Amino acid sequence: MEKDTKKINVLLVDDEEKFVTNVSKLLKSRDFEVEIAFDGFHAIEILHEKSVFDVVVLDVKMPKMDGITALKTIKKCFPKIEVIMLTGHAKLESGIQAIREGAFDYLMKPCDIEDLSAKIREAYEVESIKKQPVLWPRKRVYELIHYNYDKLKPDDYLIDALNIFNKGANIDIIYIVDKNDMLLGCVTKRILINEAKGTSPEHSITWDQLCKTKDYLPQKRLSEIMLANIPYTLPEEPLSKAAHKMIENKLRTMPVIRHGKTMGVVQLQDIFFHMER
Repeated sequence: MEKDTKKINVLLVDDEEKFVTNVSKLLKSRDFEVEIAFDGFHAIEILHEKSVFDVVVLDVKMPKMDGITALKTIKKCFPKIEVIMLTGHAKLESGIQAIREGAFDYLMKPCDIEDLSAKIREAYEVESIKKQPVLWPRKRVYELIHYNYDKLKPDDYLIDALNIFNKGANIDIIYIVDKNDMLLGCVTKRILINEAKGTSPEHSITWDQLCKTKDYLPQKRLSEIMLANIPYTLPEEPLSKAAHKMIENKLRTMPVIRHGKTMGVVQLQDIFFHMER
C-alpha cells in the first residue's frame, strides 16, 4: 500500500546540464522526486549513498563513464532498480546491448516529457521485469508482430483516443485505420495535449491534468488532427532494416503493413532484445 502513495524517486543522469535541469523541473512538476548526476561515476556514488531510488534515467553517451558501463554497474549492484536509457545518438547496436544488459527501455532524445513520465511510471510499477534468455534469434518483422494493437476510425473523436490512452501507461500511439484496416495516420498524447492547449491557452496543461479535465479537449474528429503519412514496415522486412527506420524516425512502435492493410505493430524494444547480435 505504501508503494501506491509515495512519490516515485528518480535519478536523472546526463552530462548536458541544461537538459538535466529542464527535464528535472518538468518531472518534479509531475510529482516525481528527482535528483541529478552529470556522469556515471557520480550516479553510482549517489546510489551507494542513498537507497531511495526507484528508477534511473541514464544517458548513453557521457564522458568519464559511458551509459552502458554505468548500466552494467547499476544492474550488478542494484538489480531491483529499473534503468531507462536515453540517447541523442541512437544506434542499433547500442540499443541491443542496452536491453540485453538489463535496461527497462531505450528512448531517443528529444523525448516528449509525457512519454518519459509514462515510461518511468511503467518501470516503477513492474519494478523488475525478469527477461528469459532468448531461445532463438529472430530475423524478420513477422516473427515479432503484435497483432492486438490500439486503433480507431477517422470519424471517432479525440475523447475516444484519450480513453484508450488511459487504459495503460505503455500506450504511446494510436493508429487510425479505415473500415478495411488501411492505415490512415496516428494520434499521440502530445497531439491531444496540443489540441487541449489550443482551446485553453491560459492553462499549462499536462497529460495528468488533461485526463482529469477531459473538457479541455475540443469536439473534433480524429481525421481533423491525425498525423498522416507515417512510416511503416513490411512483415518480411529484416529486423535490422525496421529498427534503423524506427531509430531514424524516433519511433518506439511502428505499424506492419501487408497488401495495404495493417496487420499489427512491431516494437523497437522487442527488436533490440530478440535480434541476432
